[in-house]
Amino acid sequence: MTLPRPRLEVGPGSGSLRTRAALGLAGCHARLTGGRVHVPVLKVLDRLLPGGPLPRVRARLAPGVDVDLDPAGALARASVIAAGYEHGEVEALAEALRPGGLFLDVGANIGWFTLMLAAHRPSARVWAFEPLPATADRLAANVRRAGRDNVRVVRAAAGRATGTVPFTSTVDSAFAHRAEGAGPSVVCPVTTVDDEWDRAGQPRVDAVKVDVEGAEPDVLRGAERVLRRDHPVLLVETPGAGAVSAVEAVLAPWGYRRRPRASLLPYNSLFGFAGTA
Repeated sequence: MTLPRPRLEVGPGSGSLRTRAALGLAGCHARLTGGRVHVPVLKVLDRLLPGGPLPRVRARLAPGVDVDLDPAGALARASVIAAGYEHGEVEALAEALRPGGLFLDVGANIGWFTLMLAAHRPSARVWAFEPLPATADRLAANVRRAGRDNVRVVRAAAGRATGTVPFTSTVDSAFAHRAEGAGPSVVCPVTTVDDEWDRAGQPRVDAVKVDVEGAEPDVLRGAERVLRRDHPVLLVETPGAGAVSAVEAVLAPWGYRRRPRASLLPYNSLFGFAGTA
């Protein structure tokens, strides 16, 4: 399935010419490869960009759905060099999301996946889990501006059990994670996917994205009943062989197998239900 790529606009300022050049080349790369990602090309384009903050970058994810990206954040850089953030991943989830179904965006950040899926699948619903208060505020504001009434913002982390957990306080919200040891942190509530699902009357879940900086196995354990009943397609961040093995250890007993897909970045994995293990 092919979704329209977001349109990125680069504002004036230092480095704008270099940023526009990288964006133009990234668009050519995406067209020539049919959306397949070549990491060496992305690395070259990243070196073309200014070393510090970018100029203002605004992403039009769909008609009427505009999001301003943090010029100093990883999301802005990744979006420019790939002509859209993790677009192959978004397309994989869109294929699975049917009318009346539910997409769970666990680790929604400011809402790129949430808004793309909500806009391009308006007959489906989205739950966006984001625990950090400031980031959740930006997410909710983006949802309001886009007029998406099929999105529910869940202001909590998803885990294997309810409670609270401290998160590190980072300048770039893309790298916020559960705190380990000393350092600035904010305490956030934790829920489970299964608990939220029960409270909502157990709606059909078609697709799930989990990107939570290393806590992916815990999120999946807290979603066992959803996964066993509905067998949604899963997109999970797995940066390295160890992360892949940890996720596979959770999912394999439930009948899930990894599905290779050329358009995904190497740190993401797609899993689908293959039958009783």
